[in-house]
This record gives sequence, structure tokens and C-alpha cells, in this order.
Amino acid sequence: MTESSASPPAAHPGSAAQGGHRVVRHGSVSWLTRPPSGTARVETESNAFGAMPVTLPEGDPVPNEATPGELLAVAHAMFMAAALSEGLTRAGSPPNEIVVDADCTFAGPLPERELIGLRLDVRGRVPGLDAADFRGAVEDARSRSLRSAGVREDLPCELQSALNEA
Repeated sequence: MTESSASPPAAHPGSAAQGGHRVVRHGSVSWLTRPPSGTARVETESNAFGAMPVTLPEGDPVPNEATPGELLAVAHAMFMAAALSEGLTRAGSPPNEIVVDADCTFAGPLPERELIGLRLDVRGRVPGLDAADFRGAVEDARSRSLRSAGVREDLPCELQSALNEA
């Protein structure tokens, strides 16, 4: 591991990082054959899952091999679910269930591929909450989740929500 002399990024106003609390997460990628057209393996510091095969296909994903776009979509779904659950709990309406599907849309050839859009479909079961209040909580959570994921402020983000019976 190498040390970096770069300054830490500036904290967002009101963020936990301003108070000195910082969390670092680590993941790694190892290219096994012909980078970037071959197969890579990704691993996490937590060892939550074994080394996962990942490819960068131009078109459809390869069966049983994740793509960076899929992993990014999962990360966005996790940030949204966490932000929404926390917001609902703080407001006195802890959810029974939150389900978030995320789509990341990319454009351009592989070497210059760029994330151009995000779609979040959020569903939940929250006792005592109506659909309008749930939608408001989802809207509020969106900005926190996007900031947590490091999303550019100009990235289009379509948001759908539905409240299921608790």
C-alpha cells in the first residue's frame, strides 16, 4: 500500500466529515486476462463476498460476470435505501421494507463511456404513512443519497416511488 500526500476532499456543508468523522472503504480489482477486454475480479475489504468476476462488455453483459455499471447501480440503490430508511426512522415512521431498483445509463464507446443518467424506482412498506408522505420522504432522501454516492449535480435522475401496504 502506498501513502498519499493529497489533501482530503472538502466536506459538504453539514456533513459528518466536517466534525472529523471519516470512513474509508476499500475495494480492489485484479485483471486476470487481457485488460480491459478480459475478465477482472473485484474484492472488498470486508470479504462480504468472494472475488467476483467483472467484465467491461461493449454490449450485453456476460452471464455470471458482473459489470461496473451493475455494481454502480447496486451502490446507488444501497445509498438510496439507507438515506430513505434513516429519514423515515428519524421522522418517527420506521419502514418495514424498502426496495430500490436502480438503472445507470451510459453513453459512448468503452474507453470514453460516461454515466449520463440514473433511474431509481423506490418501493416501501411503512406503517401509518400515506403515499404523498412516502413520496416526500423519497424526494428528500434522493439528494442525500446522490451526495453520498458522489454524483455530479447535473446528472439527470429519474425517480419513481410506490408505497405498498404495510
